[in-house]
Amino acid sequence: MNPQHTPKGAASALVAVLACVPLLAAGETTQILQSTLEGQEGMEANIVRFDVGKDWVTDRHIHPGHVFVYVTEGRIEVDVEGEEPISVSAGEAFYELPDRPMIARTLSSDGASFIVFQVGPEGEPIMVSETE
Repeated sequence: MNPQHTPKGAASALVAVLACVPLLAAGETTQILQSTLEGQEGMEANIVRFDVGKDWVTDRHIHPGHVFVYVTEGRIEVDVEGEEPISVSAGEAFYELPDRPMIARTLSSDGASFIVFQVGPEGEPIMVSETE
């Protein structure tokens, strides 16, 4: 049986997506895949599509795992603490290290869509809000 189709896998996937809700006040998420990683005890992969509006901005947050993002529509800005903000347009991708405080926002006037692929600790949300 495929791990993302087990009750535990379904519950973990739901927790991962619901944990993103406060960070996506002007958008929606679609869970594409959630799976434990064979041979990597305690690790899982999550793939989530984000469709966000023109005024979308996240809370300050971290990602507990390694994150790879591919922008499919529009343009977003990623502002990782201690680094210069970057602008990422449709057809471009970027990588985020774990546990680095950041804020992201839409730069395009008609919103944006992007795919987030995270490899991280099993059962952890893909995004964790932080207070400053």
